[in-house]
Amino acid sequence: MNTDDLAAVREFRADLDEPREGALAEGRWKLAGAAVPERAAPRRTWILATAGAAVAVAVVVGAAAAVPTKQPRQEQAQTPGQSAPAQTQPAGADLPVTHGTKAPMRPPVAGKAGGDHAAAVAALTRIAGQQRGGPLPIGAGQVLYVKTYNLIDGTGSYIHEVWQDPGTGVALRIRRSDDGPKNIDHSLSEAEIAEAAAGASQPPGLDNMNGAYVAAFPAGAGKAHELSAAWRAWAAEAYPGRNADGMIFKYLHEVFHYVEPLLDAQQRAALYQALADLAVVATTASIGGRQYDVICMADAQKADCLLVDAATGRFAGGAWTGADLKVTAGNFEFVDFATQPRPVPGATRDLTQEKPGASGSSTTPKR
Repeated sequence: MNTDDLAAVREFRADLDEPREGALAEGRWKLAGAAVPERAAPRRTWILATAGAAVAVAVVVGAAAAVPTKQPRQEQAQTPGQSAPAQTQPAGADLPVTHGTKAPMRPPVAGKAGGDHAAAVAALTRIAGQQRGGPLPIGAGQVLYVKTYNLIDGTGSYIHEVWQDPGTGVALRIRRSDDGPKNIDHSLSEAEIAEAAAGASQPPGLDNMNGAYVAAFPAGAGKAHELSAAWRAWAAEAYPGRNADGMIFKYLHEVFHYVEPLLDAQQRAALYQALADLAVVATTASIGGRQYDVICMADAQKADCLLVDAATGRFAGGAWTGADLKVTAGNFEFVDFATQPRPVPGATRDLTQEKPGASGSSTTPKR
């Protein structure tokens, strides 16, 4: 597998620091198997790192949970904010529609340009106070299902799904179905699952977000400053000389995709309030008539952003904007969460026969 294959699963923004060699999980990259698609705008697909190579910078439990296509299938139009029932037994190549589908295809989008840190602090403090309800219940034989998608049909469409073991944090299956030149649908073999699970048994942290990480995650907005301080201590050790807040925000994309749905209300309150301690800025956007807070880590040219539903205070997706922070029809994606049956293990592959690419490595994709 070459590094272009890896980049099809997780793509880093050009000017952001990328994780150091060995800090990303090798097993996760082996799930890919697709060529890099051509897109009008850059994007990254954030996939939770399983342990594997990540143990090099793993931290102890107490501190680090504290530190923590084919023609694309068009979604049935929904009233903004309406939910669609989960389908736990998709037929053939159909993509399961989970609860929480956010808007119809090609919705009207009105992003507000400009933002600052004071706006981020105000928004995140409000969001922390909005947290209600427990974690997503996952029953026996079930796994966390995460669907990331945009609302573009045809050229530029993007649909990415992960079936993840909530105990080990291992992605058991990854499927990508969009307008790219080659799609992905790969399930880990039993041997790969065992190897990844062994790595995930290492101490949890921002680079090993397993069940122990979720269980030990701090609870309550009063723990926010302690949590953000622990993040920065971890970043200083794991990435000396790098932009600590930028590296933390990069990993927090994975926290929001693969950990946030498993946290209770008090843990989510700590997460959102701690985010306010980072050098983030904020603005707002309306998508399909629904309002979203846009929380960004920005530089002079561009920004990576989280979308949070202003009415519920829950994570809704992401955006990659210009320096003006303005969300547009082509630069955001939504995320839905549900449960699905545990995937059947895939066939064993001979990874020794895969050829390395011209640059990069199995843990750090070529840009």
